[in-house]
Order: sequence, then C-alpha cells, then structure tokens
Amino acid sequence: MNTRKILAAVASAALILGGAVMLVGDDAKQLAKTADIEPYTISVEAQEQLDEITKELVAETDSTEAVTTFAEEDAAEPAAETEPVRAYDTLPEETMRELIAAAQTLTGAYPDAIGWLIIPGTNINYPLMQGEDNEYYLHHAYDGSRLSAGSIFLDWRCEKHLLNGINVVFGHNMKNGTMLAGLTKYEDTAYFNVHRFGWLATADKVYRLDFFLLAHVDCDDSFYDGSQPVAEWLSRV
Repeated sequence: MNTRKILAAVASAALILGGAVMLVGDDAKQLAKTADIEPYTISVEAQEQLDEITKELVAETDSTEAVTTFAEEDAAEPAAETEPVRAYDTLPEETMRELIAAAQTLTGAYPDAIGWLIIPGTNINYPLMQGEDNEYYLHHAYDGSRLSAGSIFLDWRCEKHLLNGINVVFGHNMKNGTMLAGLTKYEDTAYFNVHRFGWLATADKVYRLDFFLLAHVDCDDSFYDGSQPVAEWLSRV
C-alpha cells in the first residue's frame, strides 16, 4: 500500500478522537437509514470472505511493526514511498468484482457517494460521501435527509478519485457506537494489531487501507490540512 492511500485511514482515526461526542437523539431514524442502504451492500458471503482475507493479512503481518508508540522521545522516521499494494494482490477476483459492483450501484443511486468504507471486525461499513463543503454531511444521511449522526465523508477539497497526497475522511464519534466511534478502540494496542486493515471500494477499484498510526489532536489542528506536502505531514506525526 503506498503512503498516499494509507493517509485516508489515518486522518479518519485522528478526527474521531479530536471531535466531540454526540448525544444520540435519533437512534431510530439512524437504524432506519441503515436498513434502507442494505440493498446496496455486498452479500453476506462476500462479507465473510472479506473478513477471512483480512484475518489472514493480520496473521501474516509482524505485529511488532503494526503500531508506532509515541511514548518514545525520538520520533519515527517518515515512511518512504513504496510501490502500491493493489487490492487484487490479496482479493479474489470474484470478491473484488462484487465490491466494485456494490459501489457502482451506490454511486449510481447517490451521486455524492464515493463508495463503501469497510473495516472488517468492526461495525464500520458505511457509504463514503463527499459534499460541496465539510458541513452538509455532518448532519445529513447519504440520501440527503436530515440526520444528526450524519455520514462518513471525504473532505470536499480532496479529489474524489483519491488522487491527493493526503485524503481526509470525517465522521462522528457516536455514543451508540455507530459511525466512526469504533476507532476509539484503537487506543488499545492489542485491538489495533488485529484490526489494522480496511477496504475502500469505489466504482472502478478497491483500495486496501493499512492503519499505522493513532493520534490525539484538536479539531482545528493542521493534521487535517490536506494541502501540505506528504513528507511534511509524515515528519510531523
């Protein structure tokens, strides 16, 4: 996985710890919206296969290299650019096709949708949206209806095909455990180690997300500035 794609996962993890915890007042409406989106999701069989592939990836990865601990005085060296790890290097063709088909159906029905964000072993399995600003999808569901829980969304300044060096993803930390609330569990090293891969299915490809960092930052921190050079961003974290 190249650095560019990894950053989408990192930024979302940071936001959830920097943002405010919402009070849940419309759980029923949120559940209804979740049910309404089910026809666009992948099949149970494909989900199970994706879960199994992710478990195998975790088992193959050296857990001692999975988490960078910042209790040390010396900051880690920035990661070097490497050749991308393509999704089809690890995903069976049939599974990849189903993920892409689901994303195509979703984006066909909802033009603001980028695709599906899935982190196996968690409840994070949501459409990834993108609005004309970073306010709209804070308070609206994927279909544009008003929803306090909002949606998971890509920063409006990012190119929708993730061509930016840094791609920032936002989402609420819900007290009912939905949206990106599960990312707070990454504070536990053991949990981090077994949930360090995610997937982003778009209408034309599937990205594997490799989680390598958890950061606590303020909501107005420059951590969320996607316009800075990647090397500068990495050297800071």
